[in-house]
Amino acid sequence: MRLIKILSVIIILTLISGCSAMLKSEHELFRIQDVYYQSWMVRNLEKGTDVFVELKNLDADVEFISLVFRGVEVDVTASSEGNKTVIKGTINTGPSLIENYEYKRGGPGDVIRFVYEGREYDYPLKNIRREKTEFTE
Repeated sequence: MRLIKILSVIIILTLISGCSAMLKSEHELFRIQDVYYQSWMVRNLEKGTDVFVELKNLDADVEFISLVFRGVEVDVTASSEGNKTVIKGTINTGPSLIENYEYKRGGPGDVIRFVYEGREYDYPLKNIRREKTEFTE
């Protein structure tokens, strides 16, 4: 009986340490420095929102594929600016506001999606700040 208890504890500790090691390695793939969005409007014809995720210490094997913002999933582009990487997603809503966007989805909340070693991950985006809306004639 005592041997079963000891083996049970060893198995549980092994599982816990394996899960924490996996979680730790995921979070070391990059560090989010800043997350913000800026809505824009061109005349009264076109409206949209750009979402920016600034990263530091990005692992070269991480490939960002999309982001979900306010229930809308869009493709992203990545660019390097000095020692940081900026991921940008553009939600073009045409003449309507993002709240009326017809392709809204429910789901995981605001996240950035990426692939690492063949597996897809969602990383939650928190404390997203709003920048001033840009108006272009």
